[in-house]
Amino acid sequence: MRILSLAPTQTEILAALGAFDDLVGVSDNCDFPEAVKTLERFGPWAAPDLHRVRSARPDLVCTFGRHQQEVADLLRSHGITVYHSDPATITEALETFRDLAALTHRAAQGERLLGSLEGRLQAVHERAERIRRSKRPRVLRIMHWEPLITVGPGAFQHDVIETAGAENIAADGAAPYFACDPAELARRDPDLIFFCDPALLDRLPADPVWKTTRAVREGRLRVFDCGLTCRSGPRIVDMTEALQKAFLNPPPTP
Repeated sequence: MRILSLAPTQTEILAALGAFDDLVGVSDNCDFPEAVKTLERFGPWAAPDLHRVRSARPDLVCTFGRHQQEVADLLRSHGITVYHSDPATITEALETFRDLAALTHRAAQGERLLGSLEGRLQAVHERAERIRRSKRPRVLRIMHWEPLITVGPGAFQHDVIETAGAENIAADGAAPYFACDPAELARRDPDLIFFCDPALLDRLPADPVWKTTRAVREGRLRVFDCGLTCRSGPRIVDMTEALQKAFLNPPPTP
């Protein structure tokens, strides 16, 4: 089977299912696991080279997310079989594993992988249940600084926050990903703020809007690698565990 994966999330899932040998190409952004760096590249995730994709004569092309929906539709119009997913929750993300396991004839491998991930998630749920609802930490995910973009219901990162046992302070957002007023979010006084850009470790404490928030005062600013935070592949469970650990453990001593 000849598979092209144009999205890092799908590449990670396929590799975890043992389908690496079926991968004949990936996007420029696919970087995990390390072995995928040896595969042929078909352009950036946001703008893959569709002429080369068609010329590769794949049996299956995997795409992901709202930004690649048009890519998926265009490839299908050329008669190419495409698997596209855009999960809004951890549960939906895990369904992607089942779908790809079936499409690649690896149902048994898929069930073993899911069994392991679901077992770890059950432990996360049990720890979350021990956090009294009134004391659940208030968390903010900063996707982008200027303008400030965060996540709301419909984004799997929102579900990661809730599953870990915290409260997303932007849960009243009108879209999965949206720009918002920094001052308004700061007034909600998050207990913990996490992001991918290390520069925010310095920018938030220096910003008059944010420096008085509890997260800044108590040193609860956390940087997570984008590969961990922004992909709903097998490492979505790693991210959920890491976030839960970040607010259950005391902040580091200055």
